[in-house]
Amino acid sequence: MRQSVLTIAAAGAVTAFSLASFPAQAQYAHCLPYYGCVPTTQASYNACYTLARARGWRDSDNARRGGLGRGLDKFVFQCLQGRIPR
Repeated sequence: MRQSVLTIAAAGAVTAFSLASFPAQAQYAHCLPYYGCVPTTQASYNACYTLARARGWRDSDNARRGGLGRGLDKFVFQCLQGRIPR
């Protein structure tokens, strides 16, 4: 009985330590009309947004120009899907 209590206590300590050492990133969905949603984290979104800006996309590129193309938003969406190499 004593050994099982010690085992449970040790397992709890290991779990608490691992959760404290590696906080999980919150996941959310990045969605575009007509394209759907893709799960992402803030870090992934920031990396794709930074890549888009480095490749010349600007916020003004999101203006509709007849059709569904949304420029910057679509680029970030495709990057999050893994369709654009980083």
